[in-house]
Amino acid sequence: MQYECIIRNIVDDEEVTVQIGDIQIIGFVNCGCNNKIGDVCSIDISLYDDLEIDVLANEEYSVIRKGNSYGYELKGILDVDNHRLKSVIDFDIDEQILMDYGYLDGRFVSISVLRVDLEFA
Repeated sequence: MQYECIIRNIVDDEEVTVQIGDIQIIGFVNCGCNNKIGDVCSIDISLYDDLEIDVLANEEYSVIRKGNSYGYELKGILDVDNHRLKSVIDFDIDEQILMDYGYLDGRFVSISVLRVDLEFA
């Protein structure tokens, strides 16, 4: 999913903190970052590796970083038809991963992701 963001921090060209609206995400950049802190730019956000998807008992939209890692817990509504988690910002999810979770369409879920990858457009 592509977003316009503000770059808030860069560490060794592979760890970049971006701000999208009120949300800050620290992600991994495979191809380095040619931008500077304070730049406004477009990025693609993708979720790396296997995802753990669980049903939530309550309605919640959030993006919570796990400690000092690149991992996040994402909460929102699962939209299987559009391959997306609708949260405070939306996240595209690989269609193959969602094949086993069609029964959760339209429900509030928590997705645990090992890493959030950022790619500058």
